[in-house]
Amino acid sequence: MAQAEVSFEAKAATVQYDPQRVTPDQMIAAINAIGFRASPWQAPAAQRFQGQGTVVTVDPDKGTVTLDHGEIKGLMPPMVMEFVVDAREALQELKPGDSVRFILRPKGLTVAIEDLTVIKD
Repeated sequence: MAQAEVSFEAKAATVQYDPQRVTPDQMIAAINAIGFRASPWQAPAAQRFQGQGTVVTVDPDKGTVTLDHGEIKGLMPPMVMEFVVDAREALQELKPGDSVRFILRPKGLTVAIEDLTVIKD
């Protein structure tokens, strides 16, 4: 597990994880085994989330960008996270330190960036 945010008041948790090391089903089984109830969260396919952050790294070969982003309302707290970018050509001009705005769309059990814009000073 890379990071977890737990709200006992809301009875919810957000877990950032490495899919190369653990599957959602394995995490759910482990959580259920210690007496809690877990299930995967899936946003409605039409739902979109807006965010803003700073580019940490860009990997055009993988089609990903790692962002240090603020809170994404309705989705996740501030964190550093790698995202898949739908339009890989958007990565060509990005560099670490760029400030960006982005729109996330649900993609299975995760999200992907469907729109990415550099904020010009």
